[in-house]
Amino acid sequence: MSDTRILFVDDDKDILAMVGQYLTIKGYDVTTVDNGIEAVGIVKEKQIDIVFTDYKMPDFNGLELLVAIKKYRPRTEVIIVTGYGSMESAIQAMKFGSYDYLQKPFKLDHLRLIIDRIIEEKKIKDKAQLIRKISRERHQYGNMVGFCPKMREIYEVIDTITIENPTVLIQGESGTGKELTARTIHESSDRMEMPFVPMNCNRLAKKTKNEDEIAAQLSDVMASVGGGTLYLDEISVLPADIRKRILKLMEEAQSDSGQRPRLIAGTSKDLDEVIASGAMKESLLVLFNAVFIKLPALRERKEDIPLLINHFLYNDTPATTTRIYGITPSAMNILLEYHWPGNLIQLQNVIERAYAMGVENAIGPEDLPEEIRTFGTISQMG
Repeated sequence: MSDTRILFVDDDKDILAMVGQYLTIKGYDVTTVDNGIEAVGIVKEKQIDIVFTDYKMPDFNGLELLVAIKKYRPRTEVIIVTGYGSMESAIQAMKFGSYDYLQKPFKLDHLRLIIDRIIEEKKIKDKAQLIRKISRERHQYGNMVGFCPKMREIYEVIDTITIENPTVLIQGESGTGKELTARTIHESSDRMEMPFVPMNCNRLAKKTKNEDEIAAQLSDVMASVGGGTLYLDEISVLPADIRKRILKLMEEAQSDSGQRPRLIAGTSKDLDEVIASGAMKESLLVLFNAVFIKLPALRERKEDIPLLINHFLYNDTPATTTRIYGITPSAMNILLEYHWPGNLIQLQNVIERAYAMGVENAIGPEDLPEEIRTFGTISQMG
């Protein structure tokens, strides 16, 4: 606690002595002064984290001190202490940036509670800033690759939800990596040693027409998940009654470890369209929207294409005796101009196709699929 610096300002020296002794015993780094002018000097000279100041003081009152502190140290939290029970003065102080107010006579334990709350909130803010800093520098999260702003935002969200286990809804076009994102969330959480079970609802709905059979299959799958993660791709295609059963199963499910399974759902449809068509009710979205991740299409993150190609060349190389080390500038220009309707899967297929064709050293324009070369030629003509 000693790294949190506290300043207590009051013209009553008995209060200063009492507060100073109490906070020192509790392990806080505390300074006490009896006037606002001296307090301003201290705040200017060194970083003070928390200031408690009496509202009514001669020459320089608590409100004036609050304004001065916020001018020099905007991040310093200020608590106004008033012995007059004036809500009007407290409200005025809050408007000028006071964190809270404390009414005299106050209990020392109440004083400590406010300090501990501020310290805890600061830890959370600092952690969030660290996460943002890491995500700004990060170009990969697990097997997710990309450094564009939208991908860094997604990394930040994943960092946040690894601490807790909320339900997640992932929306993105086909081929954008919804299952990969779900698996990354699972492998970054405290469930990583437990099963990750993906299920494609499109296949399930086509293969099994009877709702009771679908529900039975889902129930069996839920049992195999245990305390792990169930990923339901294309959740919106399931009948409404089945989705209700899923929610009920999730509420009732309990693993041997006492942990409920986590549910992650994916959809390639725009959520507004899904709701408008009646394929999914807003009541279900309330659950899935606990955390919502929207994956960008590849055409929206073309700056990531060179990085993705490098990843596919060196991390997802098919079994072959040939080796491809890169791509020619002219071929890269074609790939950067292309609109990528198949997203990441299509780009990965381009690399796998080159290996299958026996390309060595570098991929050139002649090694690209015809529809991509044709698109590039038409773009140049236009």
